[in-house]
Amino acid sequence: MAKVSVIVPIYNGAATIGRALASVFAQTFTDYEVVVVNDGSTDDTPAVLAGYGDRIQVVTQANRGLPAARNSGIRASSGEFVAFIDDDDEWMPEMLARCAAVLDGDPTCVLAYAGALRVDLAGRPMPNQEGETRGIDSPTMEQMLERPWNAVPSRVMVRRAVLERCDGFDERCVTACEDILFLLRARECGYFRGIPELLVRKTTRPLYPKALKREQACELLVRLVRERYGAAASGFVREYRLERAKVMRHMARALMDEGRPRDARRCLARVIYYQPASLKAYRRYLKTFLPARPPRPSSSTEDSNA
Repeated sequence: MAKVSVIVPIYNGAATIGRALASVFAQTFTDYEVVVVNDGSTDDTPAVLAGYGDRIQVVTQANRGLPAARNSGIRASSGEFVAFIDDDDEWMPEMLARCAAVLDGDPTCVLAYAGALRVDLAGRPMPNQEGETRGIDSPTMEQMLERPWNAVPSRVMVRRAVLERCDGFDERCVTACEDILFLLRARECGYFRGIPELLVRKTTRPLYPKALKREQACELLVRLVRERYGAAASGFVREYRLERAKVMRHMARALMDEGRPRDARRCLARVIYYQPASLKAYRRYLKTFLPARPPRPSSSTEDSNA
C-alpha cells in the first residue's frame, strides 16, 4: 500500500493532464499511487490516460462534478495520506515530500498545505500574487469562521481518517465552493500546518462567465455554513458576501472596458443583490445602458479562486 494517494479529477483535460502528471512523476517522494478520475470527459481524455498504462489507476464515471470525482478517487485509493491535483495544475518536485514530512512529524496535524504561484494559461506568473501568501500561518477555527479562508485542493495533503470523518467533499456543491466547506469541516478534526514554499503552480482561467455561473453554489455554501455553525459564522457570511460583491464589481469594470455592457450588467445586478443600499452600484448598473466605449484588450477578467 502506498503512503500517499494522489487524486486527479479530470473533465475534458486531454490538453493539460500531461503537465500535471509529469509534475507528479517528478516528485522526490516516491511512495505514492496515482488515481485519475475521468468525470465524463467528451474529448480525447480516455485515449490520453490509456497511454500511461499501469502508472496510473483510472476511474471512469458519468459527469457529476469535481466533488463527486474527488470522492470517487478517495474510495478507489488506499494511502494513509491523500493529496489532490487538478488536471491543469503542476507541483514542484518537493510538494509530496514536504507535506508528508509535516503529517508524519506531527500526528495531531490533520492537514498540510503549501503556497501556490498563480500562472496564466500560457504558464506565465500572474500579477498581484500577494493574496497567495496571506494566512500561511495555520488558521484557528474561530479565524476561519470570522472570514473566508481557502487553500485550493492542489495545495493540500490530508489524512485519510479526516476525509472519512468528513465524508469527503460535499457533492451538493457541484460547481464550486466544495473546497471551502471541506476545509471548515476538516478544521473541526484538528489543526492545519502551512508550508511557506511555493510548491504549486495554479493555473488561472478567465473569470467571466465562470464566477457568475458559480453564484448559485456560493449561495448554497452560505446556507450550509449557517446551518452548521449558526451565529458563530456571521463574520464568515458577511465577509464572504462582501468578497463576492468585490469579484462582481471587478468583472463588471473589466467587461465595460472591453465594450461588453450587457455582460457587465449581469455582474452589477449581483452587486446590487449583495449591496442593495449602494447607490454607486445602481449608478454603475445604469451606465451599462449608455453607448459603449470602444473595446480595449483586457486580461483582468482572470482569477483562480472566484
